[in-house]
Amino acid sequence: MMGGIANELSLIHIFGTRLLVPTVNLAAYEGLLPGFGVYVTRLTVGGRCFQAVTNVGNRPTFGEASFAVESHILDFEAVEMNEETPVELEFLMRLRGEMVWPSAEALKEQIFKDVAKAKRYFRLASSF
Repeated sequence: MMGGIANELSLIHIFGTRLLVPTVNLAAYEGLLPGFGVYVTRLTVGGRCFQAVTNVGNRPTFGEASFAVESHILDFEAVEMNEETPVELEFLMRLRGEMVWPSAEALKEQIFKDVAKAKRYFRLASSF
């Protein structure tokens, strides 16, 4: 494991929802984070653990910098969440650095590739 954080949720899903790749966004966090990029992560929301892909960075594809830590849960199952729901995020492996994509559609294609890599990571990790 690379490290982890404990935080609360920010229920702003503007970018992820618009791209049809829903995300869980963490509230502003003052602690130490890994470098900007995309990571294989384990996200615990209200005591339930999920495999995830997490972006840490400014979302440069959308123009004006807007820092976020946002996680896309793999094989999502509904869980009750609100802004006080406790969240823990473990960073397991870095997939790539932050990049600017020519369009939202190009970013969406890359997200699906990142998801495939994360699923492979978890599949291989479970075989040990």
